[in-house]
Amino acid sequence: MKFKKNFLRLHENILNKSILIIGNGPSVHNYGFGREIDRFKNIARINNFKTIGYENIIGSKTTIWCNGANQNLNKRTYTFNQVIVFIPPNIQINKSNYIHDHIQKRLMLSKNQYKLISIDKMKFYEKKCNSLRLTTGTNSILWAIENFEKVIIHGFDFFQNGKEHYYDNRFKKWLYNQSWIKKGGKHNLVTEKEYIDKLIRGKKIYQLNDFTDVN
Repeated sequence: MKFKKNFLRLHENILNKSILIIGNGPSVHNYGFGREIDRFKNIARINNFKTIGYENIIGSKTTIWCNGANQNLNKRTYTFNQVIVFIPPNIQINKSNYIHDHIQKRLMLSKNQYKLISIDKMKFYEKKCNSLRLTTGTNSILWAIENFEKVIIHGFDFFQNGKEHYYDNRFKKWLYNQSWIKKGGKHNLVTEKEYIDKLIRGKKIYQLNDFTDVN
């Protein structure tokens, strides 16, 4: 697939103010956008993303790491321009006295190396979406809308056609889809998807494949 000429002009005009957020959904395997993805200046990825071995489909560049400081979060050995942490407001309140100790232990980063989104802002995102405990992906989109002129997303499936990630091996995919491993149970994925679809219809955000020529 080749990018339309009008996208190339748009890309040059607002390159420094746009952001591309790559989700972890298996739908990324339907496209080979790696080269085009790496042309963006600001590229955000979610939680336990992987690029090695997937460069042809999702590129290799990452400038912003969005995560929830989750228990099973992979440690990163390289640095990013920004590390944005989204922790549900109730958890921040319950762990208020040691929330940063919790984050630093999970991320292996010092406090000045990441930004924790505030309780009030997290509550605001939940209210906008009309859902509690949003996924890191949805929080990342809402944060990006506030901080960038144009937000483009790719690979946000909300586990609608399967519970696996694009990087899961065959056995792990089977475990997820047979419900041996629970995924997404803490989130209202249907409500989140409906809200993100509404943002797309309203042209508040865009999908990467909207800018491709499939002919």
